[in-house]
Amino acid sequence: MAAYDTGGFHFPGHDDPVPELTDEVERLRHERRYGSVLDAILRHLRAHGQSSEAYRLALPLLYTGMRRTADPDIAEPVARRQYGNPYFAPLATECSRCTQFWYSGHDIASQARLVVTNPIGLQCQVCRHTLCRNCFDPQKLRCPERGCRGELGTPVVPTGRPRGKPANEFTEKLEHVMILWRSTPTSQEEAEELLDLACTWQDRGGITVRSQVNQSDTRDGEELERRMGLVLVSLYEREGMISENGLYRTRVLPIESPGRGRRLVFVTAAPETGAASRLSGPVEYLLFDDPDGAGEDAPAPKRRWFRRRR
Repeated sequence: MAAYDTGGFHFPGHDDPVPELTDEVERLRHERRYGSVLDAILRHLRAHGQSSEAYRLALPLLYTGMRRTADPDIAEPVARRQYGNPYFAPLATECSRCTQFWYSGHDIASQARLVVTNPIGLQCQVCRHTLCRNCFDPQKLRCPERGCRGELGTPVVPTGRPRGKPANEFTEKLEHVMILWRSTPTSQEEAEELLDLACTWQDRGGITVRSQVNQSDTRDGEELERRMGLVLVSLYEREGMISENGLYRTRVLPIESPGRGRRLVFVTAAPETGAASRLSGPVEYLLFDDPDGAGEDAPAPKRRWFRRRR
């Protein structure tokens, strides 16, 4: 395995047909509903994991989606949240010097001769060290990696996004996810995006996603915020909403949500045995601190679990 493509996806030589997904994608593509096409592919990836057919269907839209000028005939263009979704991270190519990433068209044209006149980036054909057009010098095509004798050129294959938003390496069954927000409540769309970031490649069928107002003082600091959130997890465990010892199976992930602020996401894995490990069905979203359903325009009342010591 080359040094810089350990997280990238490489299309196998054999087909991996998914007739139901292909039919749905072709119908939506005919209607020029490209956003719905990628949503359908994301649903498949969340449920079934990596799929060469799903990636093959997604790649043309990802390759052109953020570079095409506005077209009034497109009913649903590719959204930025879809372009950067971590489930598509294995298809992406990331610059080894900066954090820019893109989707290379070389895999699309693998059966044809491709002449690249204005490349987005170049890649070492030995170690896969990759530089975007802002980072490489066209006069210096020797690979900058120490000890490598390769040269930068094409084709450019996926490297994954090791410094962007990589797919989560954990693959356990999930039982409960809690999102703490401070000033802006979590919408269902944002909750799904946060799940994609925090729970990539994890089984989320039948889990409960709960959103709560962050009741800590802004002066408390992240460590106390985490402790307070874990207290909530233990309370849900005590009330039977999370299986026994769920607190010890909980990971805490801070995530910056663009335009909405910082979130703390508490991900609880299901036990290996017992009822929780056999959860199935749709995800249940409880997105507000008030279980009776306060709206987004009516923030839930804050209830502090601790008094700050003066």
